[in-house]
Amino acid sequence: MAALKEELKTGKGFASYGAIVEWLKQEHGLEIEYGTVYSLARYTLGAKLKVPRPQSHKQDEKLVSEFKKNSVLS
Repeated sequence: MAALKEELKTGKGFASYGAIVEWLKQEHGLEIEYGTVYSLARYTLGAKLKVPRPQSHKQDEKLVSEFKKNSVLS
């Protein structure tokens, strides 16, 4: 549990709770069910997985930066 807590604190994190299940199996030889890992990480350790939202590959970077510069909220 301490190793999982430390791994969650590092910046790289996990993409999914399934990835945590696989990590525990590979690194520590523990076979823990998905639901158990979810409740342990989410409620006991208070971690939320941070995964960026997908962006369109068609998006024009120049238009995005121009929008951000001229936005009323900034």
